[in-house]
Amino acid sequence: MKALGEMIRVRRTELGLTLEALAERARVSRAMLSDIERNMKNPTIKVLSQIAEGLKCSVSYLLSEQPEKPVDSIQIIRAGERRVLVDPRSGVERHLLAPALQHHGIEVLWYMLPSGQGTGNLPPHQPGVEEHITVVQGSLECTLGEQHILLEMGDSVFFPANVEHAFYNTDQGVCTYFLVIDASHTMQE
Repeated sequence: MKALGEMIRVRRTELGLTLEALAERARVSRAMLSDIERNMKNPTIKVLSQIAEGLKCSVSYLLSEQPEKPVDSIQIIRAGERRVLVDPRSGVERHLLAPALQHHGIEVLWYMLPSGQGTGNLPPHQPGVEEHITVVQGSLECTLGEQHILLEMGDSVFFPANVEHAFYNTDQGVCTYFLVIDASHTMQE
């Protein structure tokens, strides 16, 4: 499995982008991008999301979480075997639960937000990308463009993800939620 910095550099090169061009697209400084590509710094989930949008790919792609080929049989992913992205600043955890679905443009994720922590403002996805969230534990404040929604345990929200969005744990304990990102309508055949 390639390191995150190498995956970013490879994708950037494939697209013919300089560090400066990607920095402008992703709204991340050139110096920060250089440090991330050299694996000198670990980006926050927000920054990695911005880089992924600038590279027109998913965060999971950059983390090399997709299977090497489509799965045609039962696939078991044990909790201890999946790659977990932990935001170095907030402690927010992101787990990919169904890597085989990425070939269809779908990411199934499990997020854990410590008390009082959030994802930060995540960049808009390209038009046609939709997200669905279901809160499993705790309370989640969702900012979807100009709208603010509070979800409690068991509540769900579905929204077009072409707006800036952010999620914040308003509870005293850990907030856990499932996130499904559906980019299947935007995939080029």
